[in-house]
Amino acid sequence: MPGANVSAIARAEGLDPSQLYGWRRKALSSGLVAPLTETAKKEVKFARVEPVASSAVEIVLGDVVVRVGGDIESDHLVKILRAVRKA
Repeated sequence: MPGANVSAIARAEGLDPSQLYGWRRKALSSGLVAPLTETAKKEVKFARVEPVASSAVEIVLGDVVVRVGGDIESDHLVKILRAVRKA
């Protein structure tokens, strides 16, 4: 949301803000992800995601890609997705 404090949101969800910023920086520098435009922000939809037993899980949310290990705990994944949604 406009004006949201990403660090405060990350901390509220139990994440270290530097980890969230690190993921964002890596995603943007990869060239596969671009900052959301105002139009794209309105089109982003979220879905419940259950982790599966594999080496990695990739979740695409509009222009944002979240990659996590397949063994991630569902509570931690929920925290990450909530932080991304609020940012």
